[in-house]
Amino acid sequence: MSNDPERRTRTYDEKTATDSADGDTRPSNPRTASALAGERQRSSSTATPEKGETQMTSTTIGDTAGTEAQAPGRARVSWKEVILFVVLAYGLAWAWSGFFLFPYLGDLLTRSTTPADMVERLGPAATLGTMLTPMIAALIMRVFLSKEGVKGTLGLLRSPKYYLAALLLPAAFVTAVVLIVQALGLGEFRWSETNWFVYLMLLVIALPVTLFTLGEEYGWRGYLLPRLLPLGEIRASVLLGVIWGLWHLPLIMAGLNYPGVNVWLAIIIFTFVTVALSFTYTWFYVASSGSVLVAAVFHASTNQFSDTFWVPPLLSGANPFAPSLVCAVLIVGLVVVLYRVFRRSVHVKDPERFIHPKLDGTWRDWVR
Repeated sequence: MSNDPERRTRTYDEKTATDSADGDTRPSNPRTASALAGERQRSSSTATPEKGETQMTSTTIGDTAGTEAQAPGRARVSWKEVILFVVLAYGLAWAWSGFFLFPYLGDLLTRSTTPADMVERLGPAATLGTMLTPMIAALIMRVFLSKEGVKGTLGLLRSPKYYLAALLLPAAFVTAVVLIVQALGLGEFRWSETNWFVYLMLLVIALPVTLFTLGEEYGWRGYLLPRLLPLGEIRASVLLGVIWGLWHLPLIMAGLNYPGVNVWLAIIIFTFVTVALSFTYTWFYVASSGSVLVAAVFHASTNQFSDTFWVPPLLSGANPFAPSLVCAVLIVGLVVVLYRVFRRSVHVKDPERFIHPKLDGTWRDWVR
């Protein structure tokens, strides 16, 4: 043995290292060997994972993150904006029509049937002025409350096919209703007094009338419908139809559309009709990428033909409710066929695009 301390230290260190190495590989200590082997395997897996494992882990994490990042947030209904708009639209309309109806208020609230000629006595200012109130309500909301502005809210720049369909389809549909009413023996239509000139005249008159129906549609379809579309087409159309129908309440009580009939029946049937019609407006609005003007043309044409073909003198001997009920039942049947048979999706892709349309900063933003 050497007396050199450095030599003794090196010899001891080498011996310790040798003993440690022998202990790691010595089969006589299986518990220690197994624990060390497991520890090495865990260390190796953590520190230097295999290429395949790295790719698999990365892919899994990436897919999860991608799914979360790509999953679009479901649009929600802003009930605050819906309620505020409805309150404004009702308040303005009922205040305006109430101004004309106030002298007759006591009589209207106590009678069981609608007046026969009150709407004519009130004059066009009562009805036409009321039609503009949803637009005023929508403008108040857009400028002062919801504050999205008015650009991109008209939908003028659309394909002519939408305008032609909105103008011509009501003529065909109203005529079909008349044929069914007559076939069922519910009324008699004077076909001898109806020719191509009558149809042409009503189509031409519908164009200037669009200025007033735009007042309604800018509110109902332009503002309210996009905020209800996250509910789906069916729920949105039904809810809007009820709101739209009851909005007419003062004028219905005054005999609008149904003079000389039971007041409660007039309210119920009119609301049923507006719910059914609401689906057709929704389809036009969605198909035309949110065009309020297309909906306004459709509204004007529908009013012109139904107000001419479904009442005397052209349609005689019919219950005032008959054409409206046939119309509503036909549309409800169409709704069932489209959504149940042809599986039309009730979900509208990105309804937010109707509330906040894409703008390019040019003059087209005012009419697009």
